[in-house]
Amino acid sequence: MDDIQLWLATIKAWYRDDNPNNITPLTAIIATTPTALFTTSEHNNTAVNQQEEALAYWLDGCQKICQFYRHQQPQLAFTYIQLPYAKLQALVCDPHQNATTKRWGLKKLDTVIVTLLEFCQCQPQPEWQQQSQDLIDLHVTFMAAQQHLNLRY
Repeated sequence: MDDIQLWLATIKAWYRDDNPNNITPLTAIIATTPTALFTTSEHNNTAVNQQEEALAYWLDGCQKICQFYRHQQPQLAFTYIQLPYAKLQALVCDPHQNATTKRWGLKKLDTVIVTLLEFCQCQPQPEWQQQSQDLIDLHVTFMAAQQHLNLRY
């Protein structure tokens, strides 16, 4: 069993426990995500499917942590939604990634940016509104550099 398979089994076990308030173990699982999850360049269907499944769990885990800390520690919560945005950008730009994973990443980037914007716009401090505008501008720039591939899928 490789690192991704072990990590995937661990996060699936956390989900099976079905205790959404038990964030500490989920935070540890997210913190120990294998680097290979974001750099795998295997092109067989089994490896691609496993990578996409692990990425989906990872993304959802980050969003759960963000939701948990949303009101009590907004800066920490924001970090846990910025992390997947940055990692997905890197994944999409990796020339060794296969086209299927890149398409998946581009689709997820669109949903993550919406989550980021909603988060910022729900915060009462004015600096969050500026952060929201900056995110829009940067996302448009990034997607333009990707030749708007997200619109083709």
